[in-house]
Amino acid sequence: MEIVYVYDAVFPWVKGGVEKRIYEVGRRLVKEGFRVKWLCVGWWGKEKENLDGIELIPVCKALKLYSGDRRSIRSAFIFAMSLLKKARIKADLIDCQVFPYLSVFPFVRRKDLVLTWHEFWGNYWDDYLGKIGFFGKYIEKIVASLDRKMIAVSETTARAVRGLGVKEVEVIPNGIDFNFISSVEEVEAENDIVFAGRLIKEKGVDLLIEAMRSLPDHSCLIVGDGPERETLESSAPENVKFLNFLGYRELIATLKSSKVFVIPSRREGFGITALEANACGLPVVTVDYPMNAVVEIAEKTGFVAKPNAMDLAEKIEIAIRSRNKMKEKCINYARNFDWDVIAKRLVEFYDQCYSSNKE
Repeated sequence: MEIVYVYDAVFPWVKGGVEKRIYEVGRRLVKEGFRVKWLCVGWWGKEKENLDGIELIPVCKALKLYSGDRRSIRSAFIFAMSLLKKARIKADLIDCQVFPYLSVFPFVRRKDLVLTWHEFWGNYWDDYLGKIGFFGKYIEKIVASLDRKMIAVSETTARAVRGLGVKEVEVIPNGIDFNFISSVEEVEAENDIVFAGRLIKEKGVDLLIEAMRSLPDHSCLIVGDGPERETLESSAPENVKFLNFLGYRELIATLKSSKVFVIPSRREGFGITALEANACGLPVVTVDYPMNAVVEIAEKTGFVAKPNAMDLAEKIEIAIRSRNKMKEKCINYARNFDWDVIAKRLVEFYDQCYSSNKE
């Protein structure tokens, strides 16, 4: 079977959850005998590239994905227009990542199109685009109305998509490299609390910093960078330290040397770092926001706080006290999300879609 993925960013040139999913699943499909292609931005140049058996097909030159802390509409438009010349590419299935939406439209006439939802924005479009937020909501509704097979990476996103009238959405989550994480040794320095991620408003790190004022006897390490870093550092108490993004092995070693992972996101499509923390034996603390899919993980392997600093601090304290008895539970839960498991689930789904299209 020939699978074509559609997404602008490519791992390892861009290191986010969507591109990581395509890479990890794609290279496993190649080992199972699938032919895997990826229509993408040419981060490395104009020529095709082979990435662990995945054929990378650049449709345009490198783009600036972000304008400030927001995805560039201009870049999304350029990528979508560039895909038009590949609209008839040979494939048994095309798995198009819904975000940033416009890239779906070159393939809407194809019955072999599968749509993968990583997030659902809904009313968040108003915050993101201001007065023209209605346009984003309109595009999102159009994509949801397409009569195509759909995947969501979390039940939170699937529930939102169903709210637009979609009858069938298959939940196939993101994953982690469980065996690699298990092989990493922890570092000597120990932190009580750790956060890792891009420092943008949606991650809610400001709430974590406020909560740390009520936890003077505990240390907190914030790993990452982004447009909010300067503001966050200037407001942080002495028990909060900052580090730039770490290499993956170093990040896992740092997680293993910590006690609790806190990710107070206001909006999160999945939260791979939360699963990675679980695999390191850490309970996860998050905050109960409607579009925060990390809640699904924390309900199983941690604690969910109300959206205020006092309750977040209380839940962190409980998690620190409970970490030893929760360690095995967290690790066993994360084991179910190994990329090998996720790839097998996707193969089953693709087989069903392919058979259905042949009827």
